[in-house]
Amino acid sequence: MNFLKSKTVYSTLFALVSLTATASHAAQDPSKSSNVRGTLISNCKESATKAGKLSAGEVDKFCTCQVDAEGSLTKAQEWQIISTVNQKKSPSSLPFIQQQNKSIQTCFGPQLTAKLKQLTEEAMKSQAAAPKQ
Repeated sequence: MNFLKSKTVYSTLFALVSLTATASHAAQDPSKSSNVRGTLISNCKESATKAGKLSAGEVDKFCTCQVDAEGSLTKAQEWQIISTVNQKKSPSSLPFIQQQNKSIQTCFGPQLTAKLKQLTEEAMKSQAAAPKQ
């Protein structure tokens, strides 16, 4: 499954994760929680549920996998991702991202991975069809 290696799809998923994380901060501040991971997952679930594209089980799996993957990144890796994006290159070329993509796909399982691929493709088509402002 090479779709997660494509720049556009990775960027879309990265944006989805960032959007989820940003929206999460509005729900409950994880830094003030006695269970930061649990709060991050809960906030993600709240945001992902509002989108209405995934079932409750899929939301649970998506958020757990996403939070765990995000938590495994080191600061140095985050800086490397930002530097790569700032160079107008795809972070998917980074070896640790390729490994993380494999781990995330394993965590999601084939059905959720396929559904996320479909949703990403639909979002890309909608974005391409939207009038430019």
